[in-house]
Amino acid sequence: MDIYVDEIKYEEKALKCHAEQEIKGMTAASRMIVDSDNMSFIYLLDDGEEFQRVHFVKETWSMLNDFKDTQIVLNDEVILTDFWEEMDFLLDNIVDNNNYGKEFESAVREQFGL
Repeated sequence: MDIYVDEIKYEEKALKCHAEQEIKGMTAASRMIVDSDNMSFIYLLDDGEEFQRVHFVKETWSMLNDFKDTQIVLNDEVILTDFWEEMDFLLDNIVDNNNYGKEFESAVREQFGL
């Protein structure tokens, strides 16, 4: 299942993310991947049977950049553990790496000041 973050607010020293999709019973998998074709960072949730993909599309990147290293909570239910460690790993790998595509790399460089 693809879960799309459609709103992010900074509240109570955390980034509170909202998605329309139900996430009851899911747990943080502490892993991230990217969908460079659709300009999305993806955090993985585990529903006990398979991974569910939480998309942070390009429109959400500015909030992520502005509140780097802040705890991220999805739908007030799941803390996205190791989010920043995974994000930093991906950002380091994206810079100067044509495997992600020039458009994605350029957008990441611009948004995250790399």
